[in-house]
Amino acid sequence: MTRYAALMKSHKPPTGFTITELVVTILIAGLLAAVAIPRFVGKDAFESRGFHDESLGVVRFAQKTAIAWRRQIFVCVTTIRVAAAAASGCAIPITHPATRGPLAANAPGGVTLPVPVEFRFDGAGRPLDGISGNPSGQITIPISSTIADDPARQIVVEAETGYVHP
Repeated sequence: MTRYAALMKSHKPPTGFTITELVVTILIAGLLAAVAIPRFVGKDAFESRGFHDESLGVVRFAQKTAIAWRRQIFVCVTTIRVAAAAASGCAIPITHPATRGPLAANAPGGVTLPVPVEFRFDGAGRPLDGISGNPSGQITIPISSTIADDPARQIVVEAETGYVHP
């Protein structure tokens, strides 16, 4: 065997990245750093959305509980909290099925509910006025936020049906 043939036999193909692959990888990492990572670092907007969803769940659960128990269930909305109770003024809170604590959603910093509201659902799931007990029209619970790039949200309870939606 010649010396050249021996060198060719032991020659391994080159390994590593090409310059093109390196540039593309750096570009993708730069885009992720500029766009995606700030969304994960700032948790305030996520907490705000989570509060909206949790509040929506509290109101929906209150309506379903009123239907299941065939009695009135109250929803108390203050400037920082949405809670469900079996008595006016949220004196007897409904138990959260998972945590066994009171069924309530507490607003994180920067999020407020501008107008305190109290209403109730009757045994058929229809919304009633919290004070008089008369049938209520559509109820809107606005949720405002001082967090940058966080939109205002609302919870709407339809008249007659009690359908709860954002």
